[in-house]
Amino acid sequence: MNESTKNDFLIAIKKTFNAYNKFGARSNKKLIPIHSWLANEVLEGLSDEYEVKSLGCGGECIISGKYYPKVLDITIIHKLKPVVTISFKFVTSNYAQNSNNYFENLLGETANIRRTGFGFTHFLVLRGHTPYYDKAAGNKRGKEKRTEILSEHQIQKYVKLFKDVDFPHKPDVLGMVIIDFDDQNNPFFTDLKKLGLSEEMAKILEVELSIETFIKRVIALCNLKS
Repeated sequence: MNESTKNDFLIAIKKTFNAYNKFGARSNKKLIPIHSWLANEVLEGLSDEYEVKSLGCGGECIISGKYYPKVLDITIIHKLKPVVTISFKFVTSNYAQNSNNYFENLLGETANIRRTGFGFTHFLVLRGHTPYYDKAAGNKRGKEKRTEILSEHQIQKYVKLFKDVDFPHKPDVLGMVIIDFDDQNNPFFTDLKKLGLSEEMAKILEVELSIETFIKRVIALCNLKS
């Protein structure tokens, strides 16, 4: 991965994580740094005929969708026509108990958007070591009970989806990274071998699903859809 892209991505993730801790999980302010960064990275690789809208960058777009209206995270527009969207997910806690729900929601979101002819892309950020919190009253976070260690089994479904060339409801482009945070909340890319992932899985994550590859493929998709 290009070092500059990698470092800039981590800076955006740190700002996003800090906003999450400050404003809470339900505030969309936490998404402004990373959405803005992704939008600008894609826009830099496109001609002047394109514009991008997202939180912090012109506002979100809404489309009717095939089955239900959908607010888009990041929308790439060509000559006033929306052509591609980027869906972004950053799981900060309690991943194990929600893992299948996240995946099933992705399949539904993909079908709803791709069936309209839109280009649909998805980028997922997971933590190698994720805190698990008890439920709490109201909007307050519960007490941390333990740390969940991400397993290959929990992410295998995304790799299977990436490899499934015949499935019509998979994202046009899929990306994923695994990160952790130090004691000062500075993010870093998790050592995938120490995490216990197989060599094949680590290679797919570091090459095929990397942030750099994702951005290049989103740009190519924009040109294809225009």
